[in-house]
Amino acid sequence: MTETKTPAVEVRDLWRSYKRGSETVHALADFGMLVEPGEMVGIVGRSGSGKTTLLNQVGCLDRPTSGQVIIAGTDVARLPERELAAFRRDHIGFIFQLFYLLPTLSVAENVGMPMMFARRYDRRRVVEVCERVGLADRLDELPGSLDGGDMQRVAIARALVNEPSLLLADEPTGRLERASRDEILGIFDALRADGLAIVMATHDLEQAARCDRVIELRDGRRAGGDVAAASRHSSSAIGP
Repeated sequence: MTETKTPAVEVRDLWRSYKRGSETVHALADFGMLVEPGEMVGIVGRSGSGKTTLLNQVGCLDRPTSGQVIIAGTDVARLPERELAAFRRDHIGFIFQLFYLLPTLSVAENVGMPMMFARRYDRRRVVEVCERVGLADRLDELPGSLDGGDMQRVAIARALVNEPSLLLADEPTGRLERASRDEILGIFDALRADGLAIVMATHDLEQAARCDRVIELRDGRRAGGDVAAASRHSSSAIGP
């Protein structure tokens, strides 16, 4: 009998609405998504289409107006605030276009910050994830001595240090040169091969084409069906 895996992420009938004067704006409308362990899903769409709003919902940074966000079997919208913060820390890693590194802390200290907040710092784990992303020889350096690609490696290692089941990336290579971008996407390929689920928002269609599936957002709604691996090399199929 084949064992059924729990989805990494399941989003059901998700709405995120807010008031703008007398108008109700739907940043997300009736959105649904399923992401399996080891799958990388790209989220594309024009600015203002709802990509960052979606990542904030899935990342437990904002609560939905209605609907469900289920991560590793837990309906996070139902969690009290304190439990939600702990769940976010333990299950979700975040990578952003801006690296958000503390300039006065070393590479190792920046990577270890999530463990310090959780009061379970483990130097061996910090070294392990730094080795994983190619920073083993730069642990004691400050961010100011690194190029953009290496600073993003630090950000990736920091996102991985608490061993999340889900990695959320918002334009993770938008500020990088092509060579550094390809290296970062290579790290993502290795992570998903190890079973990590990745949801990546991007404007870059070439980058999106490396995902297993691509979802296009328009005005907070899904625009048609997913673009699967078989057709993902056609940028015209992905949309603007």
